[in-house]
Amino acid sequence: MDKIAQYWEGRLKQGLKGVGYIGLGEQYNRWLYRVRRHVFLSYAKYISGLNQARILDIGSGTGFYIERWRELGVKSITGIDIAKASVETLTKKYPDHYFLRLDISERLEIITARQFDIVSAFDVLFHIVNDVRFERAIQNIYRQLKPGGIFIFSDNFLHGQTARSEYQVSRPLREIEEILRAAGFRIIDRVPMFVLMNNPVDSKSILIKKLWQLMAKIISLHEVFGFLIGALLYPVELLCVSLMKESPTTEMMICRKDDEP
Repeated sequence: MDKIAQYWEGRLKQGLKGVGYIGLGEQYNRWLYRVRRHVFLSYAKYISGLNQARILDIGSGTGFYIERWRELGVKSITGIDIAKASVETLTKKYPDHYFLRLDISERLEIITARQFDIVSAFDVLFHIVNDVRFERAIQNIYRQLKPGGIFIFSDNFLHGQTARSEYQVSRPLREIEEILRAAGFRIIDRVPMFVLMNNPVDSKSILIKKLWQLMAKIISLHEVFGFLIGALLYPVELLCVSLMKESPTTEMMICRKDDEP
């Protein structure tokens, strides 16, 4: 097992504490996933033809977005993940759908014999730290979509310089847009996934960053604090994501494959 796959196998074993925001505990992460669900459903439900749509979900993890697509009544779902534990668990949990252990950033000629109407990749692509592999992932996604198909994903879309760590890279918005357009995508929209409740990596305000650090420190002290702060911020966060056009943290982007094959 390579280092990255092993890393994700370990995180999956921790449940929400592992696949969500590390260090903020299960209770706060539960509130974060409630926000994710709200934002995703608010936009995805307006995609036409969902009841006949074939979905490819990248980095399926614990199956959170598998459940959301099922909630929308899509026709079929194929999920891929680099973690063996994810594929095995989801295969048992959702026997009517199809799961593969694959890395979307590898040199893949094709994932399945069919193309998909929609590809989703949430909180996944910024974990591809190698820039060449990141571009290859976007190209692979483009090839897996039918002409006119939708690509919906989340990232931090920085307005400043690239921010790198061992297992995550937040890339500039302009760079991501260039890679998407080079692959053949047309960008339709970009909306906040979070505003207040996630790390403000795209903020230049020292005050905002200090306030986040203080809040994160309090949340990490005990699950009770995570629950209470999450409950307090949740309704405010829903209002913020519905009103704001951009945010200082994670956003969701919707793209379309050019109509020409």
